[in-house]
Amino acid sequence: MQTATPRGDRRPLFDAFLVATMVAFAATSLLFDRAAALDHVAADSTDPFGRWLWQFGMAYDPLVAQNPLFLRVMSGISAFIYGPFYLWAARALWRGDARLRVPALVYGSTMLYSMIVHLVVELAGELPPTDLLVFALVYAPYCAFPVALVARVGVARP
Repeated sequence: MQTATPRGDRRPLFDAFLVATMVAFAATSLLFDRAAALDHVAADSTDPFGRWLWQFGMAYDPLVAQNPLFLRVMSGISAFIYGPFYLWAARALWRGDARLRVPALVYGSTMLYSMIVHLVVELAGELPPTDLLVFALVYAPYCAFPVALVARVGVARP
């Protein structure tokens, strides 16, 4: 089912930005979060993304380098649920598929919940980030994007 757009075939710039963000998030989910979920985060990992995560963690975010169980679980959800969702949602948004609304609302609420948990553990836990600017630049898009997507699809039915 397609949603009608008064602009005809022109895609709004905001939709193009959301689609590009979803494709980028799918890549990070399927590459980096998969490595974390499978516990491949180590200096000598055979997984290049696991090695990169370990290096990033050692330089900026010690919790990532430690990769505790809760983070592996959250990374698994990102890799194997959110990753494919991003690809489906990007296609649905680009095509104007009205079926995107409910999954986007579920995604938005669950993603914000998990980001709050992650950020509180990071900032108030035993292994705080060593560089708050890098920390903010890395995690801010994962907080802002769900809000932007929910705003785009609308909370209430039109």
